[in-house]
Amino acid sequence: MSWESYDPGADPGFAPETDMGLMDYMDPASPNNVTDQTLLGDPMDPTGLADPYDDTEMVPYADPSLGGIPDLPNFDPAQSDPAAVVGSPGEAMGVWHQHTGENACAIGAQGMVLEYLTGQEFSEEQLTQEAASMGWFNESGTSPADVGNLLEHHGVPVEHVDGASLDQLEKVVAGGGAAIVGVDSSEIWTPGHDTADDPVGDVPGIPGQDADHAVWVTGFDNSDPGDPLVILNDSGHPDGQGLAVPLDEFMGAWQDSGNLLVAAGGSGTVSA
Repeated sequence: MSWESYDPGADPGFAPETDMGLMDYMDPASPNNVTDQTLLGDPMDPTGLADPYDDTEMVPYADPSLGGIPDLPNFDPAQSDPAAVVGSPGEAMGVWHQHTGENACAIGAQGMVLEYLTGQEFSEEQLTQEAASMGWFNESGTSPADVGNLLEHHGVPVEHVDGASLDQLEKVVAGGGAAIVGVDSSEIWTPGHDTADDPVGDVPGIPGQDADHAVWVTGFDNSDPGDPLVILNDSGHPDGQGLAVPLDEFMGAWQDSGNLLVAAGGSGTVSA
């Protein structure tokens, strides 16, 4: 199944580039201490094991053959109650792709959404070149403010919402639109992640700096009312095809981006 790329042929000792220099953002004297410049790229330490205050301890996204990646759950239409599913997550699974470029999670999310909404497949290489030529992507990733620009470039209407609510997100999904959100990858890739263990994200004046990843929310599965699930197409994880994340874990991960929502297509606007 499977916002950042896992390369099964990569050297397991390779540490992926990050979307931000964490120490720079923590240092008030640094010229980079500006959170709205945060880029959505390959996440830093999806295992959650590294000291968030020490960027020398970044842990690479290890090869699953080495036991470094947990097997994550996926949406199974056959095991769900169709009346309790919001959106069309099963259909959306058919256009899932794992991206291959470094820091290309936003490229991957937009590419899947383009294929889903337009019926036309765009190569990752084409979209990366387009985004780079327009200044929407560089080797560090994509700025949150630029997520959705590729969709608009190809004729898909987009609405950006900061501080979005769960109701707004559900409205997009239920209306046939596609919702791209910013999340903290460690909280959706680590089952049972302790959302309280987020010292950096809770530092006053640094909201949302733990968000390092972009994913497409394709649906909600309320088949078990006691365990509602958010269904994602995540181009950055090998288990990202219809990735099923418990609602509370998703909300904690989404909160770290300031509840960034990029709504594409569908009926009406988010605010209507």
